[in-house]
Amino acid sequence: MKVSAKGKQQQHDDDGIDEEGAVTLDPEEQENEVIKETTLNWIKKVVIGLNLCPFAEKPLRQNQLKVSVVRGDDDETVAAAVVYELIARSDETHDGTTVVVAPEFYPDEFERYMDLVQYIEDDVMEEHDLHGLVQIAPFHPKFAFAGSGDGIDNYTNRSPYPMFHVLRENEVGLAVDKLGGDASKVWQRNVDLLEGMDKKFGRDDVKKIMKGESLDGLKEMLRDLRGYSEKS
Repeated sequence: MKVSAKGKQQQHDDDGIDEEGAVTLDPEEQENEVIKETTLNWIKKVVIGLNLCPFAEKPLRQNQLKVSVVRGDDDETVAAAVVYELIARSDETHDGTTVVVAPEFYPDEFERYMDLVQYIEDDVMEEHDLHGLVQIAPFHPKFAFAGSGDGIDNYTNRSPYPMFHVLRENEVGLAVDKLGGDASKVWQRNVDLLEGMDKKFGRDDVKKIMKGESLDGLKEMLRDLRGYSEKS
């Protein structure tokens, strides 16, 4: 599969203006806006609300978090969208982060999704000299760590849709430095939180929490756990 590094903005000729002068969106664009809104709500309530990722809050607060939606399950189309954002973020003038959301890209087949992640990391990023500049953090509705089975740790990377989180290496490095230079502390802290939620609420309620629902007693639990702060 050959992925072009070039990207172009699509023009939506079906967009129009209604009788009151407001811009109207075609059905696909309307769906894309819903997908973006769902993604942003999940980031705010789960990723930031539960303090799962030290790399997300600052770009969102500074309006440097971009959500890009790519439709369909064609490998080349999805890969091109991800690579476009990787190259864009590799530019030192483009601070912040991008979440590429691919709702139809095998949401029920995690291994099929990871095949594309691996291809981009091993082949395309190498071809464009992107290693050391940017990285991909994978998120998927069926995310599973190797050997974890149905472990609660899998929920640290489960999301409403298949997603490719494009991160700048230098910004990751700054966040890790604040944790004493040990990135594994983030993962372990998240696993500790999930294990605590699983013990307190049960697996079904953990699934609800990880979708952004709030349960009685959750805020108190977050306050009591070291390393977590209550989020509005």
